[in-house]
Amino acid sequence: MILSFFFRIVACVYLLIFSATLFAAPLTDSEYEELRQNIRTAYAENPVTAIDFTNTILDTKELTLEQQIKVLNYKAWFQLETDQLEEAMRTLVTYKAMTLRSNDPTLIYGYYNISGGIYSKLALYEQALNYFLQALEQANLRKKELVHQTENNIGEVYLALHKLDEAEHVFTQYYEYTKTLNKPLDFSIAMTNLAKVMVAKQQYQAAKELLDRAITLQRANQFDYHLSWSYQLLGQIERETENYPSSVNYIQQAILLFTNSGTPVELINAKLSLAKTYHQMGETEKAKLLTQEIQQQAKQLKNLSLTATVSEFSASLSESTGDFETALIAYKQYNQSKQALLLRQSNVNLAKAIAEVDIAGKELKIANLTKEQQIKATEAKAFKELSLTITISLVVLLLGAMYAIRSVHNQKKELANTLEVLTNTQSHLIEVEKMASLTALVSGMAHQLNTPIGTIVTASSFIQDNLQLLEQKFHNKTLSPSDFNVFIQQSNTAKDLVISNINRLATMIEEFKALNVSIALDKPMSKIELNSFLTERMSTLQSYLSKEITCEFSGAELSITTYPSILGDIFKTLAINAYEHGFNNTDNALISIDIQQRDDQVIIVFQDNGSGIDNAILKDIFTPFYSTNPGGNHLGLGLNVVFNAVKSNLFGNICAEPCENGARFVITLPIDGPKAAKEHNEAIK
Repeated sequence: MILSFFFRIVACVYLLIFSATLFAAPLTDSEYEELRQNIRTAYAENPVTAIDFTNTILDTKELTLEQQIKVLNYKAWFQLETDQLEEAMRTLVTYKAMTLRSNDPTLIYGYYNISGGIYSKLALYEQALNYFLQALEQANLRKKELVHQTENNIGEVYLALHKLDEAEHVFTQYYEYTKTLNKPLDFSIAMTNLAKVMVAKQQYQAAKELLDRAITLQRANQFDYHLSWSYQLLGQIERETENYPSSVNYIQQAILLFTNSGTPVELINAKLSLAKTYHQMGETEKAKLLTQEIQQQAKQLKNLSLTATVSEFSASLSESTGDFETALIAYKQYNQSKQALLLRQSNVNLAKAIAEVDIAGKELKIANLTKEQQIKATEAKAFKELSLTITISLVVLLLGAMYAIRSVHNQKKELANTLEVLTNTQSHLIEVEKMASLTALVSGMAHQLNTPIGTIVTASSFIQDNLQLLEQKFHNKTLSPSDFNVFIQQSNTAKDLVISNINRLATMIEEFKALNVSIALDKPMSKIELNSFLTERMSTLQSYLSKEITCEFSGAELSITTYPSILGDIFKTLAINAYEHGFNNTDNALISIDIQQRDDQVIIVFQDNGSGIDNAILKDIFTPFYSTNPGGNHLGLGLNVVFNAVKSNLFGNICAEPCENGARFVITLPIDGPKAAKEHNEAIK
């Protein structure tokens, strides 16, 4: 009976192997390249149709994991281009989850780059900058062209944030790079971008020199779209220098080119610039007529940020002419657009959060099913081996085998009962510990979220009350210019307060997500040269800090097997912690990193020469939400995330030691990460 059962299992295995050959093989590289060209062609014809095309491919084609990721990249990009921002964010969450299973870690670049584009479109420039900087780290691992493309995106965000020195630095780097190429389009874009910064800095002569050179290149090569941008910038310069006829001439040329190129957003911006010139010239009627025209066009486009900008100018224009009724209507439209934009920002973040929770749940379910299958397979193998052993034992010595089997059975039953008791006890203790930890975390999160939420509610109520008071004065014909000005100033202040606190909430949520280390990583560990790896990571980080920090490395060059991305994030957090908390009053900032081997472990000492940490609080700094500045912009999660990453992901230890000068952290990591992970998993079974 047992042998018959065994042969049936073998037959099933052979059947599974044979049936697997019946499934279609994934696309070859040449077949996928042809498919990729078809995707691009579909996008050129109609981006919305291209999204449907990518869905059909994902549903019907046999693709490798990397091919699926690349198709999802196209889909998310098309959704961004067609303003389907919530859908794009959901696609990106799936994209990111799949890249974690890929052997090509650089594919994560698309997730960071498109996320930056989404947040830029929502005018959430701080979040956009954060994603573009992470994209830049990945671009450095791929190809130089991607690096400069990403740096250009970062420069645009710096410009939107009015960080003009940073924008000038990035655009100058790109300008110097394009000078070495034989690519007129790239060079003209570099000059135009740099000119934008010069205009913002009111360095108009330098901007004109750059634009004159760019225009010569753009005319020679018929780069009409980029030529229209150059004309618009020249028109802005002429307006700021009060040369109004030239300003009108340049902007009208830009409007004509934008009209021919079919770019409605850029066309509206150019018309708005012309309206501003008319206003400064004193031709108020022309300015008002043009503003009314572009208000309707902006509404038709459903571009909330653009509608708000046009409505704000319209309100200011009407107020300057004493037309308070029109000004009030325009300001209402401005306020409605801003509120709609805030709602859109919240919806996109909510879509992302829901998708991440859904993905995490699915992955956990898959992991549990996989574990169940492994247990069943192990049980089946054990049963086969036990059956064979019993058969041989019966042949050799029937009576002795029967006695042995009975003895083993009794011992197994006793051990199983003992194991069940221990398992139940362990599960109970784990659940108690989880509840205590969860209670502390939820309390901390609620405390942190309460302040910005309360501020948002208060500011929103203040705006609503002021608007009702203003309407009452208007209907009673007691509204004065000073009343209107006070209303605008107070409402703008309250609006800025709402936006800053919403951005604060988004930042908090991102920091809360960093606490999650419960889901095992799918990517395997890899071997790195530790000294070289940390030197490169600290050097990359230095270029994005405004303060010059010297990094010194000592000790031997050691090879370890670990998760490089997690290790890099740990040292990035420690360096930023030193930069933000330790170097405020330090002129010659210094970080020292010493690497030593001790048996099968590596000891890394990270020390700075900053203001240091009080010995009395060293035991508390790794606690969630612990901060020496409770009212500041930091939640007190950074070192807790570092602690969890070292302990749970890298299977090491970290502690803070007393130090006379600065802060000192000692990190102990296993040289053989996979071995340490295996020992850890066996210990907790």
